[in-house]
Amino acid sequence: MAEQAVSLQIKRLDPSELAWANERYAEVDFLPSPATDFVAVVFVGDNPAALGRVTQLTATVGELGGMYVFPEFRGSGIAKQLVDYLVAECGLDTLFCLPFEKLHDLYAASGFLLHPPNDIVPEKVLSKHAWCNLHYPDRVLLMSRGSTGRPI
Repeated sequence: MAEQAVSLQIKRLDPSELAWANERYAEVDFLPSPATDFVAVVFVGDNPAALGRVTQLTATVGELGGMYVFPEFRGSGIAKQLVDYLVAECGLDTLFCLPFEKLHDLYAASGFLLHPPNDIVPEKVLSKHAWCNLHYPDRVLLMSRGSTGRPI
């Protein structure tokens, strides 16, 4: 008997599902998303498999974050597809992200580069970066992706 292909769908989270998403974020000690965030969910078949978000900082700048692939779906390439979806769908020219160091290559594959020292970074991103490095045991990087795929 042949195995059936499992369908993968990525969609913007319905506002009525935000409480569910924030419960998932709380499980892994991530900050909650306000209703203003662009939050996306990945489904494998009928099962939610991952979450991610973009927080808009200005008319053209945002922060990609909250990337959480549920344990049973890790290692399947879902995270890369979710990052690419958020980058394409958020409508912003420049994105910052604060990934754990071990995830550098994942974000680099989607055009994010280590942000140059002494270059312009929104204060909200700088303060969150500092908080993350104090809060989490793993090192958190500061990466960015401009509209050309290069740091701003």
